Amino acid sequence: MTTNSAMLDEDSFSLLSITPENPLHRPSAHRLIRLAAVTALVATVTGGPAGATLTAAATTYPTTAPMILNAVPPEDLLANTRGICGGSFTIVIRNVGGAAGAIRYLDAAQHCGVKAVLFFSSTVSGGTVYPSRVGALVRAVKNHPALYGYLSVKEPSWIGISGWEIRSLYKAFKAADPGHPVVGLFGDIPHFGDTRNPYWTGMADIVMVDWYPVETASGGCSSYGTSYVPYGPKWYATKVYPKVHAVTPKAPIWVMVQTHKYLAPSCHKKQRPSQALLNRQVREAFIYAHASGIAFHTFSNVNYNMDERRDGTMVSWMKLISTQVHAGTFQ
Repeated sequence: MTTNSAMLDEDSFSLLSITPENPLHRPSAHRLIRLAAVTALVATVTGGPAGATLTAAATTYPTTAPMILNAVPPEDLLANTRGICGGSFTIVIRNVGGAAGAIRYLDAAQHCGVKAVLFFSSTVSGGTVYPSRVGALVRAVKNHPALYGYLSVKEPSWIGISGWEIRSLYKAFKAADPGHPVVGLFGDIPHFGDTRNPYWTGMADIVMVDWYPVETASGGCSSYGTSYVPYGPKWYATKVYPKVHAVTPKAPIWVMVQTHKYLAPSCHKKQRPSQALLNRQVREAFIYAHASGIAFHTFSNVNYNMDERRDGTMVSWMKLISTQVHAGTFQ
């Protein structure tokens, strides 16, 4: 699975200190619903023995699972673009610069009725982290009522951020604000927990992973057609969930799914998902990653061929997923 710099530039647990107390991600705080039709959910895994399959096991999902938007500009929060402030979505993730911009964004999130997870872009530059910059930024926002938490890193393995550097950022955030969770976003899930993409204690309170499996035809090398990379369930079930569960068993897992279309790469071009393929991504996240939150990538990226801001139909599908999950009827 490859990534691209446009996505990285635009986007945008340890239990050593505290367990987050927000009921949106506290497993004991919500009713769990069993997914039906389990026998129909079989993901073929290639690359192993001929005919190898990974068969879905019965699983549950929280009816209070947060539905999370990504990269929503503040003007869209204020304007309720695509009806995103109607209650379907509970959290928004956003890159911000300094403290003043962060407060303006939190004000817009409060107006929209959502909570914000803030990524302070000045604390990470390329593969270099700056934990000394965290304290002043956090102190400026930590008492805002629209603050949900902080995003410390985004796909650190792709840009050469080490496990020790992830820990240094986490420590800085928790020292400045022990009361809000720190989210770590990890890409490269085939290597999650390995030396090249480590996951240890003292890195995050909430683990978020991304996986964008909807590509064009010919292995994503065509400009047309649709294909689906089938390995997500394998990596969720053999890498993400067991590692997180073993290292930080109380840490929630959020999965960021694909809604966008991006044809710039020579291969691994991303195709706009159909409704069925969007639902499939969410279903696989619940079943195999044991996800307790779903994030949608992405609301606004002008470098993409299509994003949610330009795709009202996609947003309507996302809202339907939210309604069904919260009603316990998502299948």
